[in-house]
Amino acid sequence: MLLLFIIAGSCVAARSQNAPTIDSTKNDSTVSTRKNVFNASVNYVSRLNYLGRVDSLKSSGVFPVISFDSKTGLYATGTFIFTQNSLQPLAYAGTSIEAGYKFPESKHFSGNIAYSQFLYTNTADIVQSAVKEQAAVNATWKNKYVNVTGGAELRFSDQTDIGVTGTLDHLFIFKLTGIKKSAIAIDPTAAINAGSQKFVQTYSKKTGGILGGLPGTTQTTTQNVNQFNILDYEFSVPVVFVIDKFYAALTPAYVMPQNLIAVSNKPELSETGSNMFYITATVGMRLEFR
Repeated sequence: MLLLFIIAGSCVAARSQNAPTIDSTKNDSTVSTRKNVFNASVNYVSRLNYLGRVDSLKSSGVFPVISFDSKTGLYATGTFIFTQNSLQPLAYAGTSIEAGYKFPESKHFSGNIAYSQFLYTNTADIVQSAVKEQAAVNATWKNKYVNVTGGAELRFSDQTDIGVTGTLDHLFIFKLTGIKKSAIAIDPTAAINAGSQKFVQTYSKKTGGILGGLPGTTQTTTQNVNQFNILDYEFSVPVVFVIDKFYAALTPAYVMPQNLIAVSNKPELSETGSNMFYITATVGMRLEFR
């Protein structure tokens, strides 16, 4: 039971969603008695991005993560953020803290609510560093064909943005013979993210210049734009190897950003991104206790 729970949790950690508990003696997901769980991992991301948005330096990152899940359903996670690029060696960029509650699982449902605080250094050059706080809710409908996850979030910076996400995945588990308490899991996943976009748009309009051959005048107009758009599509295939309480994961992913903001003559307000392949590598351990 613990072995396959670690697999499911590791796969879902790559998608930032909840995990079902899977019993090796049954074909379907089942509900387990809640326990106190400590989890520690180190994650490497080959290309940092936020909904497909990237910085110009092609930064990568290392993220040590520690978390504690209480059998009451309450949980807390701390992530330490280190980034590097061609101009900067690996350096500390900030910490994120998440606290939340995981709803009691049933055979077909899991979900959580969460609040996150992002504490970046003054020199952190991360695309999402403008976001200071975030509140989110996620719910997953589980079945033997495909798991369906939906989520919504509020992102707080100097303004408030709304985000929604939808995810489809199917978890395959292969127990290994000859190695006790070991297995490999593959979790093909497709996701779509949408959200609000707020920016300033400036355009010029020429008026006059018809009567008497008089030259026209150019009028510059600035307006605030508030839109709700699809922000990216993402496809990933987490592959997880578990032996006893330890696990390692490799997640190749392909992200396709949509509706990038482009502000004329203001590159600092514009977004950079293109279809991109990147890899996340994880090693970690999970301990359960009462």
